[in-house]
Amino acid sequence: MGHRTSDAVVDLWLREPTDTVALVHSGTELLDAVERERWRRFTHPDSARSYAAAHILARNEIGRLVARDPASLRFDRTCETCGAPHGRPRLLDRPALHLSLSRTPTLVALAVSRSGPVGVDVERRDATSFEGFDEVALHPEERTPARAAPEDGVTAWVRKEAALKALGVGLRVDPARIRTPAFGRAAEVVPGLAPVTVLDVEGGLEPVDHAVAVAVVGEGAPVVVRRH
Repeated sequence: MGHRTSDAVVDLWLREPTDTVALVHSGTELLDAVERERWRRFTHPDSARSYAAAHILARNEIGRLVARDPASLRFDRTCETCGAPHGRPRLLDRPALHLSLSRTPTLVALAVSRSGPVGVDVERRDATSFEGFDEVALHPEERTPARAAPEDGVTAWVRKEAALKALGVGLRVDPARIRTPAFGRAAEVVPGLAPVTVLDVEGGLEPVDHAVAVAVVGEGAPVVVRRH
């Protein structure tokens, strides 16, 4: 029997795609036509595996939450800008259940909230160690020697992307044009849009070489990491 998520928390699942190779090969029939088509387009095996693992994870865990066959869940991914099916996923059968997905080749994440729109982002800690990262990801005032952004650039990145996902704008807003959200305090991240609360996920995180942030629109809620 699955657990029931609370209105007062954000539920977060983390999984290593390398632990789900058998699940990916046996579970792709759970995916809908849009998911299968996108999965088939990946040319790199790690990217294909992590994409499938993230979406199978979402179907299995959300299916448990709503007591539905995972394959029967209907998601809408219509982009609000262009109408293509690559926008943030919305569960058509339970619109009050908000979700967000993130993935790297080595870790996938699913966040679920009933209290409002949610965003999650996961990134390897070494993924930001390239020349030019500051110009791509940090606000000009965060590029000073004192660096007003969090000490490590990857924390700044995952907080920004989680917040932009929760707001539903994604990378249509340039991360370098916004300041890194402070931890645990509702604040306006994008001028003119709703306040967002961002939380770093720490403590017992495996693999430890990843950074994870969760954001919710409005006041924050505790993040509960669900383990199988």
